[in-house]
Formats: sequence, structure tokens, C-alpha cells
Amino acid sequence: MDAVSASLSALSTAFTFGSIILAILAVLVGLAWGKIVARSAEKEAKQVAKECAEHYIVKWMADEAPAIIRKQVDLLNDATIGEGDDAAAADEIGKEAG
Repeated sequence: MDAVSASLSALSTAFTFGSIILAILAVLVGLAWGKIVARSAEKEAKQVAKECAEHYIVKWMADEAPAIIRKQVDLLNDATIGEGDDAAAADEIGKEAG
């Protein structure tokens, strides 16, 4: 009877040890898989963000930029900043500048 008891005890220990090894292996594989998925998701997210940013920039350049440029050009053309001859004031500024 002692032989059967010792045999079952050894078998139980082997199962326990094997279960622990499998659990550690499962955790390591899970972590590695998580890293792979995270890298893939990060790469895809960067690509989508770049595409969205490019789309937004193109839309902004078509919608908003012309008005801003027009405003700045109008500011440059308004050399007197009020009433007066803008062309003459621009010529005077140019002469003074050099």
C-alpha cells in the first residue's frame, strides 16, 4: 500500500510541476503576443493618423488658407494704415528702406 501511495504522490507532484510550467509558459506567450499586437496597432494607428492629418491639411488649405493669404496681402497693400495714397506711401517706405 505504501508503494501505491508513494506512486500517487509522485504523480500528483509531477502534475503540479507540469501545471506550473505550463502556466508560466502561457503567461510568457501571452506577453509576447500582446507586444506583437501592440506594435502592429501602433503602426496602423500612426498610418491612419498621418492620412487623417494630410486630409485635414488639404481641406484646410482649400477652405481657410486663401482667406488668410488674401487678408495678409491686403495688409501689405495698405501701406498708410488708414486714409491716404497707398502707392505713394509704399514708394516712400521703399526709398527709406534702402
